[in-house]
Amino acid sequence: MPITMCATLAEPHAPGTDLVFCVPLALAWRKLQDRFGPLRFEPQTPLADAMNRVPLDEVVNPAWCVTGAGFGAEGVLEQLRSELHAKFPDADPRLLPSRVAPDELLAYGYLSRDLRFPTVFAMRERWFQGRYVRAFGIDDGPHPDNPARRAQVIAHDYVSSDEFVIELCAGETEDRIVIAQIPPCSRLGVTVGAALDRLERLRPEDRALQPDETLWVPRLELEVCRRFDELTHRPLCNRDLQGRSFDEVQQLVKFKLDEAGASVTAEAVMHGYGAPARKRYFVVAGPFLLMLIRRSAPIPYLALWVETTAWMQEQPAPAPPAFPPFDPSLWPGPHLR
Repeated sequence: MPITMCATLAEPHAPGTDLVFCVPLALAWRKLQDRFGPLRFEPQTPLADAMNRVPLDEVVNPAWCVTGAGFGAEGVLEQLRSELHAKFPDADPRLLPSRVAPDELLAYGYLSRDLRFPTVFAMRERWFQGRYVRAFGIDDGPHPDNPARRAQVIAHDYVSSDEFVIELCAGETEDRIVIAQIPPCSRLGVTVGAALDRLERLRPEDRALQPDETLWVPRLELEVCRRFDELTHRPLCNRDLQGRSFDEVQQLVKFKLDEAGASVTAEAVMHGYGAPARKRYFVVAGPFLLMLIRRSAPIPYLALWVETTAWMQEQPAPAPPAFPPFDPSLWPGPHLR
């Protein structure tokens, strides 16, 4: 099951491929840009041009992240460690180097966000793309309706049970957990834009789930890391960086969505050694976009395009229902003799 870590939202969709975008690499890149200007390589790569254009204004709250860039002699590593310990005492960074020589260049980004639902959803199982997986929803069997759970769901757009946009509310936060089961566009960023355009499309009175309406969302758990080799071992052309290159550019993302909430931890390093009229069914059973986005931001700080069950917990498929033996006497018309 192919999974692609995206440095930007410009990544094209491909059938059967999951996509992961998160902002730590862009945050580290922006720190370098702020100091040295847009990064230029020899030869320049399309990815570098795209990274130079990533819009980051309002995308994250500074309290959620740690980022910095500089040379070893400037104490950049010590500054990053100190800020990480102050903001995230339990952080266990895996990409932060253990040492940086005085003449080495380091850029680093770290993001951590833990969103909890005030009322835990019910845990169940459900079909997704032909596989039986762990899921969660409102109905827990004996109690089909739970007003507190329903209140945590906002319906933003509804075309059919196969195409809709919903939001899961994690209390009084500035984050939105948006799930859009919509057709993919040409690129991840275009799909993100299409989903954002559908927010609040329904009338206010249609945004609440009704007691007889259905919600099912598959559990997700992923850990994916990628090295961006197209950005390494290429001489930098910026005036204060000439003669240098990055020997390592990589990003790690860990994400979890379940009945209790959503959490994301991600880090990146750049190191140079040198309106409905019917009952609605919000059943996420096909490819969908999941976003964590700040309410004031133009782009999400995490965007996942989920097309496979790679990050889900598959379960044994339920046995088909047993039918009673056929009784010929129940057949309408003259009985067979």
